[in-house]
Amino acid sequence: MERIFNIFTVYSLACVFLPCLLYQFIVVYRGRKEGKQCRAVYFIWIYIFLVYVWMVLDVTGIGLLADVLRTDIPLISGGVNLKPFSDIGIGYVLNIIMCMPLGFLLPFIWKECRDVRKAVLIGALFSMLIEVTQLFNFRSLDIDDLTANICGTFLGYVIWKVFTKLFGEHLKTDTVEIDDLELVVATCEIRLPKQYVKGRAVIYLLLAMTGEFLFFNPYLLF
Repeated sequence: MERIFNIFTVYSLACVFLPCLLYQFIVVYRGRKEGKQCRAVYFIWIYIFLVYVWMVLDVTGIGLLADVLRTDIPLISGGVNLKPFSDIGIGYVLNIIMCMPLGFLLPFIWKECRDVRKAVLIGALFSMLIEVTQLFNFRSLDIDDLTANICGTFLGYVIWKVFTKLFGEHLKTDTVEIDDLELVVATCEIRLPKQYVKGRAVIYLLLAMTGEFLFFNPYLLF
């Protein structure tokens, strides 16, 4: 059983990581062709972010393509709850806590997410995608989960904002603009053309979720 669990974990992580690693390879390769530099420190934070995303996907149990293709259950097997605040309890609080790291990591890693509206919008998109996929695996699309996750993202952003007031630039690791052609990271010194890095947070989230949805099939292990 322990061996199956280890295989299960590695397989799931690989599904999340591999599409993102391919994207990174393309970005770095194109950047280096133009004489840009990239250091590994920046990508360490990306990997921390991806591990967090994987943990959320694992805990929430998103629906998979493998669920969609099953013939022994209805395609839409989950329920729908569109009545807000119908079941407020410990689960609601846990959903808030679960998304607080997202609200912190988004502005911490990416300058483009230092607008609270954008950070919260990305959190809402992430939560909505999870909720929709859960219709395929006996879970439910629950408006309470969505509102809790949005609240968690917002609180995480507030915590990041407070920490930046206390510790200043030490919690702003991503980018500052130096001209119209490139960005420079203060601590990681990553230099890539803007067109290669715009929208990175959303790209990583979508690639991670797409990899898990398309390629992960837990039924193969049993």
